[in-house]
Amino acid sequence: MREPADRTSDPHRLTTVDEIEATVGRPAPIVLRKQIATLDEGCRSVLAHSPVAALGYRDADGTGRTTFIGGAPGFTRVHSPGRFSFGLPGGGTPHGAVSLFFLLPGVGETLRVNGSVASRKGARVTVDVKEAYVHCAQSVLRSGLWRPCDPPEPATGSGTGEGPLHRPGVAEFLAAAPFLALSTWDSDGGSDTSPRGDHLTVARVADGRTLVIPDRKGNRRADTLHNLLQDDRLSLAALVPGRGEVLHIGGRASITDDPALLETMALRGRPPHLALLIDVEDAEVAANDAVSRSGMWTPRAEPGRDAGPDMIAVAGRHLAPEQADGRGGAPARLLQAIAAVPGLNRLIRRVMNRAYRTGLRKEGYDHIPRR
Repeated sequence: MREPADRTSDPHRLTTVDEIEATVGRPAPIVLRKQIATLDEGCRSVLAHSPVAALGYRDADGTGRTTFIGGAPGFTRVHSPGRFSFGLPGGGTPHGAVSLFFLLPGVGETLRVNGSVASRKGARVTVDVKEAYVHCAQSVLRSGLWRPCDPPEPATGSGTGEGPLHRPGVAEFLAAAPFLALSTWDSDGGSDTSPRGDHLTVARVADGRTLVIPDRKGNRRADTLHNLLQDDRLSLAALVPGRGEVLHIGGRASITDDPALLETMALRGRPPHLALLIDVEDAEVAANDAVSRSGMWTPRAEPGRDAGPDMIAVAGRHLAPEQADGRGGAPARLLQAIAAVPGLNRLIRRVMNRAYRTGLRKEGYDHIPRR
């Protein structure tokens, strides 16, 4: 993969929903109907087994923050189907909407949970649930997040040049980071934190203030893109497998379909359909206790096949509320029926894994392993 060239001209930006949908398309109805408004048994099982989650929130002054929280399975306390809490050390003060995705070591799918802050007592934050749903495995698979790795050396290189991306350790960390959590907000303050992953490195440094993140094909929900049309502020937190630090970045972003820029991120001749251009305002590599203590990349961290929740089954059960009024249609009824058949979920898992591999290899990813 080639590194992006320095920008000598201003790339074209997408500024309307129509422009985004013309490129990305619209999500299938079943994709929009898979979320539920409470934490059901499947969600609670994911929370009980997850050792770490990405969290996006805004401080009282409106500054966006993205970080990783947790440290051990069960760090989240579920108080009721509509309320849960977690520890947020380090003086963070979330206000209003928050968004999270929960990781299970060795598993591609993530559980997305969006809500709002109900209270804070000391370092403990209590959240009222707005929606929860299973996110597809593409970002994790693209990144190879769970591949065996040797712990890398800490990113301590000295920075040269001007701009936040030239601060010590930042560029080196980005060059090794295949995965990140990206938080955006809509015009009403609603929060969304989504996983992003790519082969070798998920974000490219164009210059000391500009970061480029490819936007490759997905489930076409495009929540991040729609939010950025309403509010261009974002924050992100990047991971390097085996490392206990996190790179935090804040700034403003725009969406581009510039062919020359997209070509620099092509895989086997296949460029992404869009990219995010981020004007970076702040960047810092910092130790993260949750990532360090979670042991995410150790064999003991991965749930056993029968011990951990089956994310395909969890997603299938989330379609049940749609059947009550018929809006789920035949696909929802079929998936729900499949989820109820003992032993059939493993077959569906194999089918889904094959579908993931086939789709990602068409995008130019050759490193996707069989599971």
